[in-house]
Amino acid sequence: MLSALVGFTNRVGAGNFMVDIHSHILPEVDDGARSMDEALEMCRQSAADGITTIVATPHAHDHVHETHTPKFLQAKVDELNARLQGQPKVELGCELRFTHEVVRHICVNHSAPTLAGGSYALVEFPHAVVPSGSERALFELMSQQIRPIIAHPERNMMLMNQPERFYELVEAGVLGQADTGSFTGQFGAKVQKAAHLMLENGLLHFVASDCHNTRNRLPGMSAAVAVIAEMVGAEYAEAMSTTNPQAVVSGLPIPTYPVATLPQKRKKWLFF
Repeated sequence: MLSALVGFTNRVGAGNFMVDIHSHILPEVDDGARSMDEALEMCRQSAADGITTIVATPHAHDHVHETHTPKFLQAKVDELNARLQGQPKVELGCELRFTHEVVRHICVNHSAPTLAGGSYALVEFPHAVVPSGSERALFELMSQQIRPIIAHPERNMMLMNQPERFYELVEAGVLGQADTGSFTGQFGAKVQKAAHLMLENGLLHFVASDCHNTRNRLPGMSAAVAVIAEMVGAEYAEAMSTTNPQAVVSGLPIPTYPVATLPQKRKKWLFF
């Protein structure tokens, strides 16, 4: 069962809006929006779903997509904002692939923008593993006053099989962001079970769309938020979708930390 919430304070516009801190809405920069028209449509669909702020988080340093300069990316954000006129407001960030160079990318050469220019960075582990020594690099990042938010840990194969490893990271100060599709079943039953387990053990602090297009990786958060509310209550769902992500884009400490508990070992994990 989920432990009691602590520190649920500073409610910002409770229940009236959502903030999406993980999206691939910038056109022609990675595997997200293919055109400005698609980017605009993704943003409009987000606004229609109740999202008032969306952070564009193109892939960075993943050795698959080109890592564009923050200046280049900001120009695309500015164009979106000019056309959208605040519905929703778009902020710049990135989804930084974890390597042992994360501190250099964020704090030295500034090639990986933080979320909305603040003190949080969205970091993605490789799909199959959590690299050895990750704890050291993430701690170094925190020592530079940048709090890492791990993107979709429930989709990482190692963490699906060993969720206690993510508990150790959360206990060290790392935060967790789950994808909406993990709760709605888009990524399959194994990922859904992992998302539920992490949620019930207080290891997730945000839910975000991780939207990529208008075909199969859609904008919007309300369906997943409804699932979360059904599982753990409306307050926790609101914290994950509204108050915590709003604090991120405002450059403030997140107001809600669930008490993290160690996922109990079973005779056999059912994810594989």
